[in-house]
Amino acid sequence: MRAACAPQPRNAGLTILEMLVSTAMLSFIVLGLTAMLIQTQKAFKTGIKQNTVTDSGRTIVDMITSDLRQMSDSQNTNQFVQGDVYSNANFNFYWEAPNIGITNYLNGYAIRTNELDEFFILEHTNTTWVGVGYAVSNYPGVAVGSLYRYETNWTSLAPTFTNDLFSAFLTNITGSNFSTNYWHKIADGVIDLRIQPFDQNGNINEYAYVTNATGSYYYGYPIYPTFEITNSVTNILPYSVELEFGILEPDTLVQARALAGNSIALTGFLSSNAAPNMEIFRQRITISAAIR
Repeated sequence: MRAACAPQPRNAGLTILEMLVSTAMLSFIVLGLTAMLIQTQKAFKTGIKQNTVTDSGRTIVDMITSDLRQMSDSQNTNQFVQGDVYSNANFNFYWEAPNIGITNYLNGYAIRTNELDEFFILEHTNTTWVGVGYAVSNYPGVAVGSLYRYETNWTSLAPTFTNDLFSAFLTNITGSNFSTNYWHKIADGVIDLRIQPFDQNGNINEYAYVTNATGSYYYGYPIYPTFEITNSVTNILPYSVELEFGILEPDTLVQARALAGNSIALTGFLSSNAAPNMEIFRQRITISAAIR
């Protein structure tokens, strides 16, 4: 009978205060894990974008490098240039620096000045001559835009006056008319494209230039023996060429496109923000057909 009258044990439970504390701690843990997940996801996406830009830039540089490495001479010393008229000339290698591009600033200091060059290469395989060129169609008033590749060909023992491969290239870059018959878009957001030729001693070779009526400089191979009104050309190639190529990262390109209608605002944006948000590639290419 005494065992039947013994008090029953009391069931233990959480108080409201304990539940509130547990809920708050759980919320802090969930918030911390969420923030960590967001940061990890952001870093992952940034890495993917960076790899995409890097891979794209390397692919473009490899393509230009392949063209430069196949540079050939026209095997014809009878071509000529009359004044500033190049329509009857078959250049082995022609490049021009018409515009100095955006100057990038970091913490108020100028760290680099970009350049958008235009260049033409003559290639030769058996009896097929190929003219290849590159130029950037930039946004109005601002040195950033789309890279285009020019190509045309002619089957002959040697290019002739009437079938030169250079005139369509020059006409297009002079008139900013990138005809789809010759030109194909390669990439957007190009902010830097620079060509620098070197001689066999590693010295910069920029002495073969012609100054036109506007005072700008057109650097071109073949080299002119004399700077007269009519110049015979020679089959000379640079020993090596240094290529520099710069492309904006996707987020910066989106913002640049949004400002494309306002050249002043776009120039200010690119000058102050583009340097940390662009990829620069450099490569020295040896020209195999150059005289050693």
